[in-house]
Amino acid sequence: MRNRLAALTLVFLSALAPARAQMVEESLPRDPGPLDFIRGDSYEQWILQSLAGDALVGLDPGGRAVPRLATSWKIQKDGAITFGLRDDARFTDGSPVTAEDVLWTFTELRRDPKASPTKRTILEGAEARVQEGRVWIRSPKPPGRLLLELARVPVAQKDHPERGSGPFRFVKEPAAWTFLRREHFLKPRIDGIRFRLLPDPATVLQALQKGWLAIGAPPARPLTPPATHRVVVQPMNAQLVVWSHAGSGPLQLLERWRQDAFPPGLLGQNARPSRGLWPESLGFEPQAIESEEVGPPRPPATLKLLYVSGEAFTENLLLALRERARRDGFDLQLIPLEQALLVDRLRRGDFDLACSVVVFEPHPWAVLEYLEPKGPMNVTGWRDPQFAALAAGLRDAGGAAWRELQNLWARHPAALPILDLQSVIWVDKRLEVGPGVLGLYLGTPGAAGWRWNR
Repeated sequence: MRNRLAALTLVFLSALAPARAQMVEESLPRDPGPLDFIRGDSYEQWILQSLAGDALVGLDPGGRAVPRLATSWKIQKDGAITFGLRDDARFTDGSPVTAEDVLWTFTELRRDPKASPTKRTILEGAEARVQEGRVWIRSPKPPGRLLLELARVPVAQKDHPERGSGPFRFVKEPAAWTFLRREHFLKPRIDGIRFRLLPDPATVLQALQKGWLAIGAPPARPLTPPATHRVVVQPMNAQLVVWSHAGSGPLQLLERWRQDAFPPGLLGQNARPSRGLWPESLGFEPQAIESEEVGPPRPPATLKLLYVSGEAFTENLLLALRERARRDGFDLQLIPLEQALLVDRLRRGDFDLACSVVVFEPHPWAVLEYLEPKGPMNVTGWRDPQFAALAAGLRDAGGAAWRELQNLWARHPAALPILDLQSVIWVDKRLEVGPGVLGLYLGTPGAAGWRWNR
C-alpha cells in the first residue's frame, strides 16, 4: 500500500511540470477554505486575499504604508483620515471600486459575528462614512497606527464578500487554488500562481527536488537545494507563542526551558530561542517575567498544551520542549488539534496552555493585540486597570510609555514567545521574487512584482 500511495503521489505531482514555465507552482499545508474577505482569517486565507484583493494602503518591503486602492490620504487635526480612491481599480466583474464598497466592507466586518477577529479588532470603535466620493474614517487609535493596520483590510465588492479587486483572479479548481493575472494598476508580470494542497513536508521536499514546485519551504535540517533552486532567507516578525490560561506560573517554567530545550540541529536556519516577552525585531528590549518575592504558585506537575496538528517542524520543537520539562519533573502533555478546533478553543478560552505561530505586523502596535480587551491575541481575557492610561500615551516605538507598558505585561503576562522564527524557502532560479518583513505575499507589490527570467 505504501508503494502504491507513493506512486500515486508522483503521478499527481508530475502534473505540475508542464505548466511550470508560465505558472508559479506553490503548495499550501492546509485547506484555507473558500475565499472570503469578511470571514477568512487563517494565514493561508491571508495569502489568498493578498492575491485577489486590495486594501486602501499596502505595506512596502520595509513595512511602510504605500498607496494601494487609495492614491492619497490626509490626517485631519481631529485624527480622522480621508482617502482619495483610484479611478482605475476594478472588481473581477468589471465594476469600479467605489467608496461605497469600502464602507460596506468596514460595516460588514463590524456587523457580522463571524467576521475575521483580526479585522474586526482593527476597526473596533471606528466611525466611517463617505464624503464627496472620499472615504473618511476616525478611530480611538492613533491615526498612524490605524493607517498601517488598514493594510490588513482588503476591500470586497458590496454584497459579494468573495470578490476582490486584486492583481490576480481567483479560480477554484478541484485540486488546486489558482490565481490568474488581471489587468491591474500593479501590473503583475507573472501569468499566475497555482497552489496545491501538500500537507506532508516530505512530499513538499520531493516536489522541490524534482523541480515541480517553483517555491517551497524545505525541512529545518540543513539541506542543499537542487541545482534549479536558490535559498531565500526572510527575517520576519514571527514567533512560536504559548498562551497560558493558568496564570504566569507555567510561563515562568517555559521561560526557563526555552533557553536550552532545542538542539541547534533541530532549529537550523529557521529559528532561535526567544529572549524576551515581545519581538526584538519590533524594537523591544528583552525582558523577563517578573517573579513575585515569595515566588509564583507552583503549577501542577501535569501541563496540557494544545497545538495545531500536522506541522512537523512545530511538533518536533514541542517534543524537545517536553523532554526538557521532564528534566524538571513536569509532564508536558501535547494535544494536537485541527486548526479550526484550536481556533475555536482559543476563542472560548477552553485551554490551559495553547501554542501557535504568530506573524506580527512590522510595527510595535502589533503587540497590543495581546492586551486590548477585544484583541485577537488576547485569548485569555487578560486585563489590567493601568492598561488604558498607558495605551493612551503610546506614540513612536522606544518611548517611555512603551517601556512602562512592557513592564506592566511582565508582571502578569498571558503569553510567552518560545522561538523567534524566520522564513527559509527555496525559489526557482528563474523566478525573481521580492522578499520582505511580511514574507513573499502579504506586502506590496507582493507577487505582482515577481517575474520570470527566461
